[in-house]
Amino acid sequence: MANGAMRTLRTICNHARKANRELPASNPVSAIDWNGEKRRNTAMGTSDLKSWFLALAKINNPIRREFHLFTLLSGCRPEALKQVKPEHLDFRRRVLYVPKPKGGAKRAFDIPLSRQMVLCLIRAIRFGRAMHPTAAKDWVFPADSSASHLAEQKEDRAILAKWGNELRQSFRTIATVAGVSEFDARLLMNHAIPGVNAGYITRHKLLEDHLRSQQQAISDTVFSALGVSPTKSLLICGWLGPRATRQAILNAKAEYERRALRNL
Repeated sequence: MANGAMRTLRTICNHARKANRELPASNPVSAIDWNGEKRRNTAMGTSDLKSWFLALAKINNPIRREFHLFTLLSGCRPEALKQVKPEHLDFRRRVLYVPKPKGGAKRAFDIPLSRQMVLCLIRAIRFGRAMHPTAAKDWVFPADSSASHLAEQKEDRAILAKWGNELRQSFRTIATVAGVSEFDARLLMNHAIPGVNAGYITRHKLLEDHLRSQQQAISDTVFSALGVSPTKSLLICGWLGPRATRQAILNAKAEYERRALRNL
């Protein structure tokens, strides 16, 4: 946190110097002795996924459950996913448009969707329509919040050990296991591509076939790590098994009706 504060101060001083040349040329932060930093090592490997799925299946709110799963499958930053709208989805092309990722509108991009990702989004939409019918018109992950969409993705660590950006880190780790190259993984995660040749890469030309096949390989690796078919685990079957979504929607509608009666 101290390093972050000093980096911010350094940026402010540099910007102020550009606007007012009468300010001292030297940046006071240049004399700082920085604290040592280590890269976070909180990603899951394939051996961790089965227990994570079982923990996720126990979360009662089905919209939050699908949000965490889609974060893992897409590697997308949670803040960007919270603001996904139905209009951003193109199921025919199997892409999700992210209009305002980190870096702003100029970094907008399409996420190619694997089969598992499509099913995840369909479940989220159906749950949203049952639990938050008004907010679901505007958001894929609606919620009872001031913004009408999911605003807080944090979970109790005792219930779900990994969430948020840890799932993004896990996506990158699992991509390696799936045989996806570092270059393709960076494209899927909307990372900047280093090197002078990056400007010659036309991302949307790779999207329809190549990047989608790489995305599918990652999703297949995630689900194969369960070790058993979802239909053979009662807990997973209650979430991903046949007719599980229909029963969950009925439960969600009943809960919505109970909330409506309490608010009368």
